[in-house]
Amino acid sequence: MSSTATPLASSTPVMTPSPGITSPEAVATRHTALALLLATGTVCAMDTMVLSGLLTPIKADLHLSDAAFGSVSSASTLAGILGAPLFAVLAARFSRRSVLVGSIILWSLASAGSALSTGLATLILWRTLTSFGMAAYQGIVPGWLADLYNRKERNFVFALFMLRNKLGSALAFGVGGWIAAHSNWHQAFLLTGLPGLVLGVLLLFVPEPAPGQSDGHVGRSELVLNWRQQVSVFRIAPYTTHLIALSLFFSGTITAQMWLPAFLHRVHGLDNLHATGFAFTALMATLPAGPIGGWLTGRYLAGRTGAIAVSLALSALLAAFFFLIAFTAPSLRVCELFALLAITSFGATAGSLTTLLVETVPPSLRTISGSFGAMVAGGVSGFFAPWLLGLISDHAGLARAILIGPAFYAVSSIFWIWLAIHSKKNSQGN
Repeated sequence: MSSTATPLASSTPVMTPSPGITSPEAVATRHTALALLLATGTVCAMDTMVLSGLLTPIKADLHLSDAAFGSVSSASTLAGILGAPLFAVLAARFSRRSVLVGSIILWSLASAGSALSTGLATLILWRTLTSFGMAAYQGIVPGWLADLYNRKERNFVFALFMLRNKLGSALAFGVGGWIAAHSNWHQAFLLTGLPGLVLGVLLLFVPEPAPGQSDGHVGRSELVLNWRQQVSVFRIAPYTTHLIALSLFFSGTITAQMWLPAFLHRVHGLDNLHATGFAFTALMATLPAGPIGGWLTGRYLAGRTGAIAVSLALSALLAAFFFLIAFTAPSLRVCELFALLAITSFGATAGSLTTLLVETVPPSLRTISGSFGAMVAGGVSGFFAPWLLGLISDHAGLARAILIGPAFYAVSSIFWIWLAIHSKKNSQGN
């Protein structure tokens, strides 16, 4: 694989200088766009994770095994894999905004429709439609934000972007768990699925930036990359290395964090309301770690791929160590303390996950890099990891199965260390 982007054919958008976005009106407009996109992402994360907060009551009501829940996650992930490249093509053919708004409407209605589930088949149907629609957000928004903010600002913005995962997950556990405890899980799906519709309408009034705008260039919008040029992103070694690490990292997150309430319920005897309540509290308490880490990275490591990769490796190793202690400690308080430390450690560098996804490729490939990132990383973490955990849990118990989460974190650090070494060699060669 080549370590740099390959030249694109003559149909590649011609780049011309851009006047920039420094006027007060332009700054206000992009901050408004950021706020709406982050709010939409928070709802997206909430609709994704609400199933985790409702796992215990749904399992009891529909009589499902852990492996069955793993199959729901796997089927949903497969839908997201299929949706990511499709939405990328549609965004290139039409506009990112129109495709994004349409997808928000789809996933919001599907997530609310999960309330109608009466068994495994219908639960899989509604959750796959939800994940299919969400694939557009995961692929489109990183490139959109990169086109709004320059390199120094970008890591902090992406830290806020990743913050929506924590906030959305916290809302899924807190709000979803509370509604389920005071009403039922059907109402929890319904009430958490509808807010996205309002945000989708508001995004219709947000202007879409031109590709490369924040880097001082804009592309001729009438020219789009063909499929072969888009797939060339996989020939960029730093991008593919980061993608592998990202896949493993998200596998650790989805197994360790998604199953944390169920672990507290089965191993330490907490009821679902208190187990989801702890998850909500932990995620909310560690929210500041993301913006602080993103600001520090943007200030001291901006543009330094190798240094950012090292920080990600250290964060993943710390998360692996802390989660390992949390999941093996006999004491509930020790478990909660180290789970809190683990969530803090990987949250501090979360913005860098997206930064490397868009900065290891040219501006013209940012949308497809985000789409392939959602497709590959989401595919591995959402399809394989939950299935593996559910399979081990049904045969050996959740207390052992959940240990694959720290293992995934530890292995991801190896690839980021390799990326750092590779980047250092390239800089010395230049």
